Amino acid sequence: MALTITETQSLKAYFQPLIGQAAWNVELGHGSFVTLEFGEALPSNSGSVVHGTWHFWVYCCIWRLETHDDVLAGSEDSRSRLEKVLPLLEGKILEDIEINFPSGDTLLHFAGRLVLRLMPVHSETYENWFLYTPDGVLVFGPGTGWCFEPTPVS
Repeated sequence: MALTITETQSLKAYFQPLIGQAAWNVELGHGSFVTLEFGEALPSNSGSVVHGTWHFWVYCCIWRLETHDDVLAGSEDSRSRLEKVLPLLEGKILEDIEINFPSGDTLLHFAGRLVLRLMPVHSETYENWFLYTPDGVLVFGPGTGWCFEPTPVS
């Protein structure tokens, strides 16, 4: 479904259980992918990857880590730069989220005046980000399209 002003509020509602929770296991993945965990650690089937009850994956969008008065790093910076600044999010409390209309820019506001700003770049091909929840996955993108895919009941 395409993003509307009303739907920005619907999207924000999916994040409400995360407000007040600390991000943990903040990691830089392949390229400039970023993952953040929230909530309790879940047992891993493989033993190698641990996820929280809430798993946020920054996939194919450009992003910046900012303060209210400075840009600390962006997704196209050197890997060494990204590895230096992303740990600043570790243990930080998520205080708020904004989803802007019509751009779909998504701002995650953390304690310590840190903001993770996500900006859609692909209008037709790739998803921008995913929020894995206990009930399913919220998919944002391509472009400003979005959907919630419930976890299949077994």
